[in-house]
Amino acid sequence: MSQLVFWIDVDNTLLNNDQVKAELDRGLRTLLGEGLTERFWNLYEAVRHESGVVDIPQTLRHLREQTPLSELSDEAFQQVRALFEHYPFATALYPGALEVLEHLSHLGLTVIVSDGDHLFQAEKIAHSHLAEAVSGRVLIYDHKERHLEETMRRYPGEHYVAIDDRLDLLAACKAQLGEKLTTVFVRQGRHAEQGLRQPGHYQADRSVAAIAELRHCREKDFMPVRGSF
Repeated sequence: MSQLVFWIDVDNTLLNNDQVKAELDRGLRTLLGEGLTERFWNLYEAVRHESGVVDIPQTLRHLREQTPLSELSDEAFQQVRALFEHYPFATALYPGALEVLEHLSHLGLTVIVSDGDHLFQAEKIAHSHLAEAVSGRVLIYDHKERHLEETMRRYPGEHYVAIDDRLDLLAACKAQLGEKLTTVFVRQGRHAEQGLRQPGHYQADRSVAAIAELRHCREKDFMPVRGSF
């Protein structure tokens, strides 16, 4: 059993998912034009609303099923699939992301715990070299805050550290585990403003402006003592 086990998020924590989405949008508009691109993103949001997570394969299936060949040929559809399958995710890693994983591996056990579909999200994590950086310790859930007991059984530790860009998710995890968990809020991406100190809002145990800042932390910084880096 490791003394410290780090649960590390991917999207907008290790990898700039906002950048990825913007670049994919530009690629879609080149391949599909404005109308079909808007249809794709509407289906994307509908699938996310229904399942609670981003599911690119399901979105693509809906696009194919709901778009006649006269609007979207099979050749064009395969080009759209390739846009997602061959995206160079390693280029979207935040500066210092891999170095942080290496540093944390000397302090405890590093585990990537991510939300998303089990196909596209797994490919993203593998192609960005994140899976390799944590020696294959990757867990993907539809709602990871609902699987904390399973996560702890898979990788037991004396104390856990959740590193995420979503303050609401960190709050949900903290509510379940209390002092057994240290929460680290990474103020990156579209959820960064959740970190504004407002009365009645949850504040993480630790907060950093960028993932690279964690390269300078020591083991004691993650133990259950409130404060800030």
